[in-house]
Amino acid sequence: MGKVKIGLVEFFSLTVLFELGTALVVNLGMGAGRDAWLSILLGCAAGLMMFTGYAYLYRKHPNQPFTAYTRQILGKYIGAPVGLVYIILYINLAARDLRDGSTMLAMATMHNTPLFILSALMLLSGAYVLHKGVEVLSRTSMVFAFVVLGIGLFGTVMLILSGTINLHRLLPVLENGFQPVLRSVIHQNYMFPFGEMVCFTMLMPYLSSVKKGPWIIAAAMVFSALLLSFTMALNVSVLGADIVERSPLPLMPTISKISISDIIQRVDIFVVMVLIIGVFFKMAVFFAAALIGISDLFKIPYRKMLYPCALIILFTSMLDARSFIEHLDEGGTLLYRVYPYLMIVVPALLVIVTAVRDHFSAPRPG
Repeated sequence: MGKVKIGLVEFFSLTVLFELGTALVVNLGMGAGRDAWLSILLGCAAGLMMFTGYAYLYRKHPNQPFTAYTRQILGKYIGAPVGLVYIILYINLAARDLRDGSTMLAMATMHNTPLFILSALMLLSGAYVLHKGVEVLSRTSMVFAFVVLGIGLFGTVMLILSGTINLHRLLPVLENGFQPVLRSVIHQNYMFPFGEMVCFTMLMPYLSSVKKGPWIIAAAMVFSALLLSFTMALNVSVLGADIVERSPLPLMPTISKISISDIIQRVDIFVVMVLIIGVFFKMAVFFAAALIGISDLFKIPYRKMLYPCALIILFTSMLDARSFIEHLDEGGTLLYRVYPYLMIVVPALLVIVTAVRDHFSAPRPG
């Protein structure tokens, strides 16, 4: 994959679909109640700060993935184990998203279909696209980005015409002060989904423009945050904060409120389509990041590890937790206690070491 170059538009659409992922259909940021839309925007601001560090490292090492320049900065005896930890992280995140998607799909429509079958079908489709190459994944994202945006526009217009939107449910803003919003950001929103952009440190070497690439990705993060914030505000204005907070898939009952003269009804199938698309691209990006890391660290062609890695992801997702509640509790703990070290602390350390080395190695004026 060394000669692969991905265009800026393709990278923008891939980033948007990755950020939306499962976040678009779940009750994101509802720890802040009706102010969830605000906590999402603040989480994006924090995510952009983290991404600044990733972009700095990328510009210093534009042709290397994270696992490569980690060894270069920290030395192979420290950098190689650190790179291995990130490969495990990407495999774990791919497995968790696969479990999220298959469970939500079973809850939404396919109640009697075994999770293993749903997960296997999703993973095989992702493995097939990645076998064709990361550039195929990025081009595919352009098509499905238009599909997701089209579904969103259609759903919003239909809700307006149905008369189910009540903006008063969003008021008063900051009724309980700023503390619940800040708590929601710290416990969830800056890590999910914005902190997960750390996996793009593995894909950014394939950007077609070193100068413009990070700006395009940052713009895609902002665009995704606006979409997520708007979606949560729409959910609350249609259902009310209490119902959204209790619902694992609030977008489903929101869209089900569409009813126009008994002609347009039961359009919640569109939510299922968005869920499948989001899970596919988020899981595929983590999958690709893990494969690139394995190929770089162990010098194995990534296609040779494609299906073994797929089996590891599949069985990890199945053995992750005994129930969906346990899976969510485990995810909350990882978001708050584990991921910050890997998404903030280690990259910040790499940035500091790189900056200090550059400072002392810079030529001094005579």
